[in-house]
Amino acid sequence: MACWSVEIKDGTRQDWNCTTKVGLDLNFRRRYLVLVLGIIIMLSGTIMAASVQNGFGSTAVTEVDFQAADGSMIHSTLQKPNYATNTDPLPGVVVIHGIHQNKEWLMAFGIELARRGFVVLTIDVNGHGNSETGTGSGIAALDYITSLDYVDNTQIGLIGHSMGGGVSWHALNESSVYIRALVLVGAGFRSNMSYIPNTLLATGTFDSLSSYPHNLELLDPWFNVTGVVSDTTYGDFASNTARRAVFPSTNHLFETIDSVIVSESVEWMKNSLKGGVEDEHWIASTSILYPIWLVGGLVGLIGALLTIFPLIAILLDTPLFSDLKGEPTDEPATTKSFYRYGIVYGLIGVITFFPFLIVGLLLSFAIPFPASYGLPVMSWMFGSGLVALLILFVILRIRRKKGSSTPTLRELFGTGEQKPIFVLLKTLVLTLIVFGWLYVWTLFVDLGLALDLRSFLPGLHDLTLAQAGLVPLYFVVFLFYFLIEGTWLTGIMLPESSGTWTKVQLIWTVKSVLIKTIPYLILIAFEFVGGFLAGAPLVPDMIGFSWLFFYAFAPWFAVCTVITMFAYRVTGNRWLGAMVNAMLCAWLLATILGMSG
Repeated sequence: MACWSVEIKDGTRQDWNCTTKVGLDLNFRRRYLVLVLGIIIMLSGTIMAASVQNGFGSTAVTEVDFQAADGSMIHSTLQKPNYATNTDPLPGVVVIHGIHQNKEWLMAFGIELARRGFVVLTIDVNGHGNSETGTGSGIAALDYITSLDYVDNTQIGLIGHSMGGGVSWHALNESSVYIRALVLVGAGFRSNMSYIPNTLLATGTFDSLSSYPHNLELLDPWFNVTGVVSDTTYGDFASNTARRAVFPSTNHLFETIDSVIVSESVEWMKNSLKGGVEDEHWIASTSILYPIWLVGGLVGLIGALLTIFPLIAILLDTPLFSDLKGEPTDEPATTKSFYRYGIVYGLIGVITFFPFLIVGLLLSFAIPFPASYGLPVMSWMFGSGLVALLILFVILRIRRKKGSSTPTLRELFGTGEQKPIFVLLKTLVLTLIVFGWLYVWTLFVDLGLALDLRSFLPGLHDLTLAQAGLVPLYFVVFLFYFLIEGTWLTGIMLPESSGTWTKVQLIWTVKSVLIKTIPYLILIAFEFVGGFLAGAPLVPDMIGFSWLFFYAFAPWFAVCTVITMFAYRVTGNRWLGAMVNAMLCAWLLATILGMSG
């Protein structure tokens, strides 16, 4: 017989549930079943995404590297329709992402263009994704695509989002390659350009960085007319003077997956590079597949993350890590206390964001740092954690003065009765195994299918050496943050619950995830829903741009909260959850932020 407590209510263990060896075997097999299920879900999603990316067999997709003039290596995804040959070359399009992004952000353009008879090269700009720091990625991309014998080097187009628009202008101005079409997504026109090709301007109505949607007079000089009207084509494609502006209802972040922008871009390239001809391979521009690619990526990512939990459970049953197992001993909070403390903790993150972001930006002027926005993000994480720690200290002190049974900070950060150094070292090793597991699958998906484990927003991406060098530093900062978070979520905010192990865990997790993410979701709703209804950005300029970080962080904060509650339940302390979350977020941040030379 084996027994353990699973029902917790009002700070006491209600009962001890016992099971026979058969029950233990079933539980053991269930872990492997969930692990296999996670792998199946992950592979199913990634295969779905890969099928869309290669046009269900109509397009060859490969990852290629080439050198810029300064010697830096540029990483890219090349999508080549199967019928492109040296005797029947097809038009080529280079797609360039914005800051703090990589090529996967704009894969919707590659998917839809390649299906319709364009050779598409989607690049990682210098210092982003897997490209090395340096300059000249746009020029190098044009040189590379025009060197391919199955590309018609007289019919070349560029698509650039945000910063990618600037890279496109620089490439257009400096390259000897003749560009016939340009799509500016969330970007603008450049003055003093000797040549401007057929140009489509596509910007969201509540893009915080653009004035075009609400001041069309700014476009008059570039369109060579007075009184520009959106959704109207001016000029002539044959003479490379065509101009058009479209303003769908979206923000700066989601412009790259907006169906109107993607469809308009496909039409623009057809009219500019194919003379408007719809051959036997043409598909209506409104018939799009990339949403399935996004769904497949999401399913794949969920499957990969699902494997974390059975993997941890399996590892904790091995002789090496079995002494890390433990039971929760903290008294649950009353419903009133849970919501009171939850509101306080939820507000800490959002209130400290901009003040500590500014601190980080000021530090960036004094301290050279290789990753753009690295110091601001770390300042926010550390500052938010520090404020949460100070408030927690005050709360515990007030509770002790009132005579309440209250743990000390040492107890909240402790490892039980075991020696801390051995527990922490073993926990770190277990964390590295979990990280290694996810990283191997990330490499498998990348090398085998030319994909990331992601769905538009940042996901699991392989690291360059420069990015990997920053992971330990990010890890330390995030570890501090998630340790403090653990003392809140599994300490003074531990929800009241009773029932089976699964029911208790579900209650803990759902309540904690909601408390953690609702403040960010409110801010996201204010920016997106408010902007959508107003038809204009409610948070303009760089503040609005910084606001977009909430979109990237909110879903990962939810994932990390699930990990926090699970790891606490199986170990009885906060260290495993904090370390796994810190490693996961350090990895994510290293691959998101652009690197400088």
